[in-house]
Amino acid sequence: MSLLFKGAVWALNKLGGGVLDRVLGFFETQAKSENEALRIRATVTSEEIRAELDSRRAARDIVLAEQGWWVTAMIRPAFAWPIVIWSGAIVADSLFHFDWNVAALPEPLNEWAGWIVGAYFLTRPFEKAIRGTNTRRAR
Repeated sequence: MSLLFKGAVWALNKLGGGVLDRVLGFFETQAKSENEALRIRATVTSEEIRAELDSRRAARDIVLAEQGWWVTAMIRPAFAWPIVIWSGAIVADSLFHFDWNVAALPEPLNEWAGWIVGAYFLTRPFEKAIRGTNTRRAR
């Protein structure tokens, strides 16, 4: 392959008029523009990642600030635990045949109750795991 390349360079030199210089200049310019495009793309990507990290840090700071006050920390449990107690009463009444006669919730509340309990008990473990991971990284 190097023999072929040397032959092409010799032929371009024989053409004269700086053809070889123009061809080499073209390839150098093309390489520089590709490198510049890659550098710009890398810069933009790193800035996007920094912006995403800043956004997540701000969201985390808001959650931590809200959870620091007992009123805001109790909002989710205040919705979830009455529904859990009600569901437990239904299960206990059904299994042990108590005479509690636990009333069913009206239709939209029944569906909402499932969403609330699912959101609380399915997301809370993930939230604690993430918070624990972030705490370990900060040390």
